[in-house]
This record gives sequence, C-alpha cells and structure tokens, in this order.
Amino acid sequence: MTKIKRDPKSVNLANKIIEEYQPTSVEEMQSALKDIFGPMFEAMLKGEMNHHLGYESNDKTEKDSTNRRNGYG
Repeated sequence: MTKIKRDPKSVNLANKIIEEYQPTSVEEMQSALKDIFGPMFEAMLKGEMNHHLGYESNDKTEKDSTNRRNGYG
C-alpha cells in the first residue's frame, strides 16, 4: 500500500491547530474544527445567498425580484 503524500502546507497548518488547541479527546478536536471552519462556512453560505438573490444583505435599493431575505438562521 502506498503512503499518501500530503501538501506540506496542510501538514503545517494541522500541526499548528493541534498545538494551539491541544485537544485531548475527539470532542475537543471537533470543537476546535468548529471554531476554525464555522466562520468560513458561514461566509461561503452568505456569499451563496447573495449570489442567488442578486443583492447583498441589508441592501435597501429597489430589487428586481420579489424574493427577499426573511431573517438569519
């Protein structure tokens, strides 16, 4: 079986995350990953919604569509 070659940048980043959070359990590692990736996923979803609707959040100008944002969740 061949060993998977990992990008050195990815390995370095993973080591920094482990060093910073020092998880001692799977739950602690999951919590660290949520802290790290949560904001990234939220930004991606917000961008997707902006693209889908065709306007930015809190845009007060006239809209071409009847489709509106109705909250945040």
